[in-house]
Amino acid sequence: MGELRWRDVREWFDPEDGPLHDGCVAGVGPGAWWAVADLAVARGWRSELDGGTLHVWPGEGFLVNFFEAVGDEVLFDVDVRELQGQERLDLLGVFLRELGRAFGLPVALTFEGCDPSKEPYLHYDPVADGFVLDREPG
Repeated sequence: MGELRWRDVREWFDPEDGPLHDGCVAGVGPGAWWAVADLAVARGWRSELDGGTLHVWPGEGFLVNFFEAVGDEVLFDVDVRELQGQERLDLLGVFLRELGRAFGLPVALTFEGCDPSKEPYLHYDPVADGFVLDREPG
């Protein structure tokens, strides 16, 4: 557990294997959608609402799409083509950490089409304030 390191995750972030990865925060209460918008404003992240999608830019050239969800999850996706190398991965780490702290809940990441709450390859744990690799790459 600890920080995100490019050498540990680069295999998962190969754009040839699918550029979009899904994320979620499970167990959130009502109003979570607007809490994400409030977080973006509080952190000074550019954001834009387009129908049922909230686009948030936590860093230059790094877009996160949040999808209006029914139930107890905040759902989002990231494009790993925007997250190549340690410096770009650090942007993702800051984002996941801020999201996890805002809700006080783990933030999971998985491949597009998989259920991030059941099949994550990594997650941020706000209690331990660190990242957990849920499975080995490859």
